Amino acid sequence: MTPDNYFNLLALPISFEIDKNKLNDNYHEIQKSIHPDNYANSSDAERRLSVQKTAQVNDALATLKDPLKRAIYLLSLHEIELSAQDNKMDPMFLMEQMELRENLSQIEKHDDPLSALDEILSDVQSKIKNLVKNLAELFQQILSDDLSLDRENLLEQVKSQVLKMQFLNRLQEECLNREEDLVNQY
Repeated sequence: MTPDNYFNLLALPISFEIDKNKLNDNYHEIQKSIHPDNYANSSDAERRLSVQKTAQVNDALATLKDPLKRAIYLLSLHEIELSAQDNKMDPMFLMEQMELRENLSQIEKHDDPLSALDEILSDVQSKIKNLVKNLAELFQQILSDDLSLDRENLLEQVKSQVLKMQFLNRLQEECLNREEDLVNQY
């Protein structure tokens, strides 16, 4: 793992589970000290550095706040990058996805489309919550000092969970967009 990372930048331990209050507090403290307004009378180089550092801290906050982005970032710290070619998926999961998408596409045919959509959205959010829980457990093992663990296998499991989470996040977004459309129709 690289010594320079978003966790160190925001003075947090490297972990999937983070203290969101500490994350926000640390972010605001750092932003106060590096904000470009503090460098208004400084050299061009110092102002540029302040702007760059501010952008880096903003990226760190956005990444660490979001469970999916945080998981992908933690994988990258272990030199594992996701790509478009990463499409090995559990067939059962793919079938569930197809069924959920089919239900979503048929939502207007229900007597109460908003209630039906709410059921789909609740199901998707529950699945995301379970994946976040699984990722927390897997990363806890990966980041532990236990030398007997097969970290490669654990990282592959994380990668699989992250790919599932990407699917579910997209589906959740589609549900929220559909909800907005339905509210505007009725």
